[in-house]
Amino acid sequence: MPFDVRKILEQLEAGTSEDPGVPAWQRESWTDAEGFAAALAAAHVGRGAPLKSRVGQQYDFFHDIVVRHGSGDRLALRAYDRRSGWQTLSYRVMQDQAARRATEWARQGVKAGAKVCLLYSVGSELLISLAAALGLGACISYLPPQGRRFISRRLALLQPDFIATEPHQVLLVEGFEKQVLQSRGQAAPAFTSHTYKPEEPVGLLFSPLVEPTGTPVPLLAEDAWRGALVDGLLTFGLGPGEHLAAPGYHPLQHLPAFLFATLLRGATYVHLEPADLETNPALLTEQPLRSLGVTPALRDLLLRTRTPLKNVAHWFRNPEEPIDWQGWRAWVRQCGVSAVPSSNVLVDPAAGGTVLGSPRRVRDVHTEAPPAPGRAWTLSDVNMSGQEAPGDLGVFTLLPGEQRPPGYLVLTRAYGVYHYGGPRTARREGRVYPGDEVAEVVRELPFVRGALVVTAPTGGVAGHYRHVLLVFTGAQRLNAGPWLQEIRRRIELQLGAEHLPDRTDFIPLYPRKLEGALDAAWCQSQYLTGALHRKSTDRLFQALTALRGQLLEKDGPGV
Repeated sequence: MPFDVRKILEQLEAGTSEDPGVPAWQRESWTDAEGFAAALAAAHVGRGAPLKSRVGQQYDFFHDIVVRHGSGDRLALRAYDRRSGWQTLSYRVMQDQAARRATEWARQGVKAGAKVCLLYSVGSELLISLAAALGLGACISYLPPQGRRFISRRLALLQPDFIATEPHQVLLVEGFEKQVLQSRGQAAPAFTSHTYKPEEPVGLLFSPLVEPTGTPVPLLAEDAWRGALVDGLLTFGLGPGEHLAAPGYHPLQHLPAFLFATLLRGATYVHLEPADLETNPALLTEQPLRSLGVTPALRDLLLRTRTPLKNVAHWFRNPEEPIDWQGWRAWVRQCGVSAVPSSNVLVDPAAGGTVLGSPRRVRDVHTEAPPAPGRAWTLSDVNMSGQEAPGDLGVFTLLPGEQRPPGYLVLTRAYGVYHYGGPRTARREGRVYPGDEVAEVVRELPFVRGALVVTAPTGGVAGHYRHVLLVFTGAQRLNAGPWLQEIRRRIELQLGAEHLPDRTDFIPLYPRKLEGALDAAWCQSQYLTGALHRKSTDRLFQALTALRGQLLEKDGPGV
């Protein structure tokens, strides 16, 4: 089917469709992904510089996201720093500095296929190093500088050939100091940008959607480029020089996808830390935003501070976040976005961008989330038998599925309309909670005799779970306040504040163990049925715990 991209764009901008459900062109794009991408690529160029990439044949990221836009003064990044205000990075400066950095790195041994881990906060250094790595044909990974154990575990699983980071972050890569690249920016540019083959991995990403946590997942060049093309042009409707912002969006889930989509269009990525917005919400209104990602936390902040958003042309939310209908409707009314198009956008980093996304329309908050344009997919049996779903409810699975992580979210279809149905297993906003990692760092505290994380449904929004940290303290006298503070500090230091549990319960008992390891299934069952609580308040069990403490802890903490 020939795709009329001009008509598609007109429909999306007008927020109208000839079909009550998914438009015909979008349904066709699911079965002719390559033809759809080719049509978009031709429309994407417009009157600008040509792309070097060829759909289904080759992809030159450095040229398409940097060099094409380097002739003017257009900005690639606008980031706020509380000490020095707004900081900017133009495409021209990014091209020059990335070319110099790539030349330096090539002399240090970086070449096509090398695994390069980018350890940065979002800012100019990240974009320059990302461009340099892509120019050399490296296979990139990204980690934000948070939690020593969090980083060391993932570096151990990745075994990178090189690490790019700022000098003050080197302490976070203990054991991998020899892999740290030197970046002085003094070399004269002298390299030819690499062209990736479609099946060549452009990244090994620590997707928080994949189990087990910390598993590096390949991002193929074809997926990354096509995802950026669709998201930049259709999902967010970005034009050259326009702004995309998504403060508070999870970096491991949404980067580098948001950066690729923005840079491919010659647009500007706006970065704001949630803490800075808490201090000054008006920062969000200082730039005209073509597209704004809104989290529940940002929504509540803007509601609380009564901040109007007259500068936003489109806003989107992640359908995996628990939906508070009243909160969203109150925010839409109060912040003046009732006439602004909105959409649901779910990003899978290992797929290169949006996998579920509703069209941009002026409408009430909703749960519609059809598969994104240009994605080949199927609904699989919810029992994970491998067969196709017999009905209109199943696990959303991208095709081909052989080299992809298994699907995890349920999608329903009714009268041609698709709705997000929640995850198959307990997650936090669609992301895998690293319960084993949390329990591991907590067990090292001197007052802990055992620890594990259990999940419990909240009883509210479907697919919303609470992650409860159980801390067994044995025969010690309960000292909940200081203990809770110590647990919080340790998790923040070792893993990052985002991994704090929803609740912590101290159990004045010794946990059951099998072959020296905590029996997680038994402990979870005992907790969820209330048996642990009953035992901890029973005089007989209290006496047995005290006796056990005398026997086990003569020479130190019990095992």
